[in-house]
Amino acid sequence: MFTPIHLLPQFNAIQLNDFQRRWDGPDGLRLRDKILKMIRNGAGEDFLQWDFEQGKLGFLENMWDLRGIDIHQEDINFPYGDNFEGIDFSYAKFYHSKFKNAVFISTAFSFTRLHNCEFINCIFLFTGFYGSTLEKTKFINCEFIDGDEITNCDFRESRFRNCFYLGRLFFDCRFDETTSIDTPIDEPLSTTEGIKLNKTEHAEIYSGIKESYGAGNVFKQSRQYFFKQKQCLTRYNVNNLREKIGGYFLEFIAGYGTKPIRVLLSMLITFLFYSSFFMVKLGIANGLMLSAGAFFTFGANTNYLQTLCLPFKVLYIAEAFSGISLIALFITVLAKRWFGEK
Repeated sequence: MFTPIHLLPQFNAIQLNDFQRRWDGPDGLRLRDKILKMIRNGAGEDFLQWDFEQGKLGFLENMWDLRGIDIHQEDINFPYGDNFEGIDFSYAKFYHSKFKNAVFISTAFSFTRLHNCEFINCIFLFTGFYGSTLEKTKFINCEFIDGDEITNCDFRESRFRNCFYLGRLFFDCRFDETTSIDTPIDEPLSTTEGIKLNKTEHAEIYSGIKESYGAGNVFKQSRQYFFKQKQCLTRYNVNNLREKIGGYFLEFIAGYGTKPIRVLLSMLITFLFYSSFFMVKLGIANGLMLSAGAFFTFGANTNYLQTLCLPFKVLYIAEAFSGISLIALFITVLAKRWFGEK
């Protein structure tokens, strides 16, 4: 369940101000410019280590400490390699920036704010976003290879397009109605070999997206991903044949409780099926009315039952049971659709 970021127990407003303020003033600005120059040049594995050990990084507490830094209007095409390994971008601010081909390994984005940013062809490995706000931020052709988690983050007007996830990515997040998530691709776009999304993971991936839309009261998309989650469970996660058949039946009849129109169509098909027998025997008008009386339980033309043989009487009873069941199901699904939303 999404928790407002300022209410998270790990959030510390004093730390937020301290980490961001330390980059203000002449010393902070000079250090920021120096580090941004290194990032523009491709950063790299432990790219701050030498300067930190030489005491040239001022107030930074360790060689991974970029907490609170402000990155603004950068457009960087990174060389191949581990560009950001172990870097802590907690409480940082990213604005109007593009990162292309960057590799983030064990990188922390806790309580980070990203606005109008793009990550293009980037790779994330053991990287975590926690309590962050992402506005108008796009992830395009990105790969979340392993151990990545986006937890309790607030997404607004953001998009994930043509991305690869090895497993569930979103936990307790919140999406607004303008945030969109493309269907995850099965294999990474890079030359990474031997990595492929197991189809059994689709249900968990869709579950995280469904819960995120639900937290943002975006019920249409939440229902869509609930349906996709159930579809994947039926197709890839259920091994018992009877349960699998039952899953397909619920999908066809009611869309797992999300599609009242399917119940309505099932009612129509069932009614016409039974009516065909009675119309052949009694004619179109009388047979249709008798069938309607059975299906909707108002008992029209029941006098004809006395002239019909036992199989037709059994058929009449079966239709009445089917009608009651489908009408009750239709009302239930419709009520869930109308009144199940906050």
